[in-house]
Parts: sequence; C-alpha cells; structure tokens
Amino acid sequence: MNLEEDSLKFVMKALKDETGIIKISRLVAVLSFLFGSLILLFFYLTENTLFMLLGMVFLFGAFILNSIFLIALLLKYSEDDAQKDLRISILIILANIPIAYCYYQIAMHIFSTIID
Repeated sequence: MNLEEDSLKFVMKALKDETGIIKISRLVAVLSFLFGSLILLFFYLTENTLFMLLGMVFLFGAFILNSIFLIALLLKYSEDDAQKDLRISILIILANIPIAYCYYQIAMHIFSTIID
C-alpha cells in the first residue's frame, strides 16, 4: 500500500466515525485559517503578487474542502440527536467564511496599492 491509499482509507474511516469527522473537520478548519493567514501575511510583507495568486488558489481549494466537511457534518447532525460537538464543529467551519471574506478584502486593498 502506498501513502495515498492509506490516507484515503483514514479519511473514509473518519467520515464514518462521528468523533473522527469532528476532529478532522476542526483540523481542516483551523489549518485553513492558519495557512490563509500566513499567505496573507507573506503577501502583505513582500507585496509579491505570487502570494496573491497562491492565496486565490488556496481560497478556492479551502472553500471546496471546508464545504465537503460542512456537508458531512450537517448530514451527521440530521441523523443523530443534536450533539454539542457537531454544532461546535459546524460553527468553527462557518467562522472561516467571514474571515476569508475579510482576508480577500485586505488582499484586494494591498493589490490596489501595488498597482497605483
């Protein structure tokens, strides 16, 4: 077995296991926030448009990945009794939306000052 197959099996098992999906979804949400913050910081410090491009690609990928986990959490939430851990995980993922929008606005402001 290679690393990709092991990773895929781990993710599929976690999606079936309620505690696994909660942990992974929180990890994905936090890592999305941290990597997005780092990319924005590097763009701010260097004003290198490569970081802006990287940020846009990352924003798209993080949106897709977080959306997948949000849907999985919502499906789990509808199946089970309303569990506190599921609600918290859903809120953590949803918190990334306004943060990403603010980061996008900041990046556009930085980009407009570079162009001028």
